[in-house]
Amino acid sequence: MQRRPLVQMNLIATIVACASTFLAAAEPPRVVPGRTWDTKSPAEAAMDAGRLKAFSLAVGGRGCVVRGGYLVHTWGDNERRGDVASAAKPLYSHFLFAAIEAGKIESVDESIAKWAPRLNEINAKFDHKDAAITWRDLACQTSCYGVEEKPGEAFDYSDYNMALLFDLLFTKVHAGDREAVDERALRPLLADAIQCEDRPTFLAFGLKDRPGRIAVSPRDFCRFGLLYLREGEWNGKRLISRAHVRQAIGSAVPNSVPRTKGEAAEMLPNQRSIGGGSNQSDHLGSYSFAWWTNGVDRDGKRHWPDVPADAYGAFGHWGVRALVVIPSLDIVVSWNDARVNSREQENEVLANLVAAVREKTSLEDERKTDFDPGATPKNDRVVIDPANPRWLFRKDGRPFFMCGPGDPEDFLYRGRRNADGTRDGDQLAIIRKLAGTGANCLYVQAIRSHGGDGDRTHNPFIDNDPAKGLADKVLDQWAEWFAEADRHGIVMMLFLYDDSARVWNTGDEVGDAERAYVRALVKKFGHLDHLVWCIAEEYQERLSAKRVSNLAAEIRAAGDKDHAIAVHKLPGVEFREFADDPHVGQFAMQLEANSPEELHRLVLRAWKNAEGKYSLNMAECVTGHGRKPRDVLRRMNWASAMAGAYVMVYQMDGASTPVEQLEDCGRLVRFFEQTDFHRMSPRDDLAAGDAAWALANPTPQGADAEEHKASYIVYAANPKERIGIKGLPFANYELLWLDCRTGKTVRAGAARPGRDGTFELPEGLTGDVALYIRLLDFGVI
Repeated sequence: MQRRPLVQMNLIATIVACASTFLAAAEPPRVVPGRTWDTKSPAEAAMDAGRLKAFSLAVGGRGCVVRGGYLVHTWGDNERRGDVASAAKPLYSHFLFAAIEAGKIESVDESIAKWAPRLNEINAKFDHKDAAITWRDLACQTSCYGVEEKPGEAFDYSDYNMALLFDLLFTKVHAGDREAVDERALRPLLADAIQCEDRPTFLAFGLKDRPGRIAVSPRDFCRFGLLYLREGEWNGKRLISRAHVRQAIGSAVPNSVPRTKGEAAEMLPNQRSIGGGSNQSDHLGSYSFAWWTNGVDRDGKRHWPDVPADAYGAFGHWGVRALVVIPSLDIVVSWNDARVNSREQENEVLANLVAAVREKTSLEDERKTDFDPGATPKNDRVVIDPANPRWLFRKDGRPFFMCGPGDPEDFLYRGRRNADGTRDGDQLAIIRKLAGTGANCLYVQAIRSHGGDGDRTHNPFIDNDPAKGLADKVLDQWAEWFAEADRHGIVMMLFLYDDSARVWNTGDEVGDAERAYVRALVKKFGHLDHLVWCIAEEYQERLSAKRVSNLAAEIRAAGDKDHAIAVHKLPGVEFREFADDPHVGQFAMQLEANSPEELHRLVLRAWKNAEGKYSLNMAECVTGHGRKPRDVLRRMNWASAMAGAYVMVYQMDGASTPVEQLEDCGRLVRFFEQTDFHRMSPRDDLAAGDAAWALANPTPQGADAEEHKASYIVYAANPKERIGIKGLPFANYELLWLDCRTGKTVRAGAARPGRDGTFELPEGLTGDVALYIRLLDFGVI
């Protein structure tokens, strides 16, 4: 049978793609993993650790990055199998080429009617058009199966088409039946050969639910991507020919082929779908044997304009699940359960990944990066670190610490009320006072009426009547204050409700009026970089845990995908009802402690109870924390920080607070953010010399182990001579000392500890002292 013009155009496209993408490129290295992945630190792989962190934060979910055949960066549970939806389709093409190489199929241009004779009988009014469908048509989605156009005349992204491809390829050609697809095809012909660790399966949901949907872990999916990056060779053995690899990713459907009109036509009886329906997308000049390539569409626009032209990938659910290969950078990346859900977002996050590639730097450059915040960040948004939810993180990859006022709760309602509901108060003055000290948070409540601690006017409704809806002018004034705080890096911890406040009595559910309230706040303030949502203060007084969870889900549904969401409780250190909530990520604690030591013990208990599942915020120590003498107040702040919690000082209102107390907060923030505290855990048992409390990252693991060496923070209230860490190896360390009262810092490089693991205090440090210790090397000074 004579091939249609589409074949000729595809052949030309293949030749051009091969010439431009492969022949001009240097032969890639052949490194592939064995039974487990070999790892490199980002620095060893010539990538920037901070930018990689920013990339994975933007993507969300779970995944891993491979460069040069080495695992370089992971986030979330990258070992867990999961459905990848349409990202499975390039595997179908792989098994198509494998069948050709095994002599089971003549070529991609063989008619599939040989395997499905009933195609010759359907669509009589369209001249039995489906008899002409080829394997190429199915793999490139130009079969027009189920629509009126003839094969090759149009592009129809159809899951009926793909189900037909899977069923013919695996039940007729490879396996014999669906139940045996893993044992007879997937494992022996691919998964075992590339030594997959997590047993991928084509029966993601079982035999009776869309067989052909593959469940695969991100780290195993990267193996498949690496096979194609290595042009079909794995550990010296060729699993698929180089020619077929190049054909698979170099045969994009030409722009001359239109998208189907979508007019339905007959399909085989009982034709199933492998996912959705038909006519889901155009090819955009970038669809090649089920791979998405970085081609150019009919308007001359590149698929991912900020990504190298040789990139290609597999995508499911509009980018939520993905595998991407960038040959020119020797990179493979896979993710699942991500926030990405559009081509524009694919371009954005992949551009972030590309930006992480850099030349190798010296150890001195790495140390400078770790100690010095450096240039102004591109993305300063404060979010929960998905790879380490014990801490907040900036989206540009830098750690974030928070310490400052835990008052005034009535911040939004200070001053005389105007007729339109706005206020003539000192809000901007408080923000600007904080800005000069480094203290970086405020604790504010949106609704304090209806049972809360405020009066009837302490809410943002027109005429203070919820039935009339929200007052735009009130929200606009709040937006002005919040913008000023955001500009100075001050986090607004915004409570939806004060304790006992309840406007809508809808049980555990969120009604329409309350949903409108939540969504209006998210629309107004969700763009801010420095924001933490808190559902309610002392939530148990009026809300159930289920109601709280539903409100948190409404914040996410309203479009805020990354700001931390906290919940405040009555006194206690347990948060188990929200430990596994997918939306609630911070425990805003209320504690009762009269001394720094007592507070430290309580926060340590909360840290242990958290089991690494959420962050801790010592949001309210109700025994007069903010009214204590300056030295005691400061030590209580450090007591919380050294036990693993952020610090918001109850009864520190910013307005009446002495500047030096705010500066003490700022010094704590600046010191912590010059360390890698976010990799540490409380380890008071390691405190040596005059030190009382310690945070430790003694044995870094995984891909970052070489780049991020052992490190510690120790604190002493009144040290006399020496502080340090028990059992510290005799090596070279970089030190950063802080006088917590005066802010004086002393840096020392290549310092060695005494036999007891301690270092001598520098001259001029008085009162309470903190020390950051970072291993340099084991060489001789």
